[in-house]
Amino acid sequence: MIDYLHGMNKKAILTLLVLMTPVIILCQPYSGRIIISGTDNGVGFANIGIVGKNIGTVSDIDGNFTINLEDDYDSDSLRFSMIGYEAKCLLVSDFKVNPTKKIYLSPRCYNLTEVKVTFHRYKKLRLGNPVSTHDLRSGFADNELGSELGVKIHVRKQAVLGDINLNVGICTFDSVTYRLNIYRVTNNSLYENILTEPIYISFSKDEIKNVIVFNLKKYSITVEGDILVALELYKDLGDGRLLFNTEFFTGITYHRKTSQGKWTQSAGMIGLYLNGYIVN
Repeated sequence: MIDYLHGMNKKAILTLLVLMTPVIILCQPYSGRIIISGTDNGVGFANIGIVGKNIGTVSDIDGNFTINLEDDYDSDSLRFSMIGYEAKCLLVSDFKVNPTKKIYLSPRCYNLTEVKVTFHRYKKLRLGNPVSTHDLRSGFADNELGSELGVKIHVRKQAVLGDINLNVGICTFDSVTYRLNIYRVTNNSLYENILTEPIYISFSKDEIKNVIVFNLKKYSITVEGDILVALELYKDLGDGRLLFNTEFFTGITYHRKTSQGKWTQSAGMIGLYLNGYIVN
């Protein structure tokens, strides 16, 4: 190294030393708690994330959470959300200086539109594609809390969902539980969760020999237009793998690292589909 630097001028040497200096990123963990307004009850499994960035986490069953926040994100918005509650946004810098780190969310009131269903005229509808082949399998790109995996579906006419079906190829966990999210996709590529209460889907590795079917009728979910149906990793499952049967040429699978991050796409559609019926 000394012989190499001997013939170099001082400016070049200084530039080289700067490039060789490790970059120190100021990143500090911050702990807080999400609480139901007017109470001391925590909001379990709520989403926390920087809007538009792959930085986020999910609270535990009591509403406690820890998130790593770099100083570079101080001017960004930190969003706290949970199905059934009004979301809240704070600047990262404001959250950092909050002495209690307590975030209060208010229960959300939904104006539900009445849907009239004529049962003797209903028409069955399948949304998405079953994938029975085991030639290709894919799953969550990241095992971070809040990561999601799903498919986008176009619904031509208003429909009520009957069930969701999963073609799972590999599951090394004894059992798993994921949170279901159904987003309405607008022309501006905005994603609005249309569910009014959390829905959790559980199954064991012994059940994947057949299609996993989860009944949705009691939730009275109506859909129309473009929707994105996704499963979310909302709690730590430990070490293991869960992979879905996938068909490469049938469509696209969507995934994102955290609840407020950007959706990305990969070729091939996972075996996730819905059954329902058209509202007449």
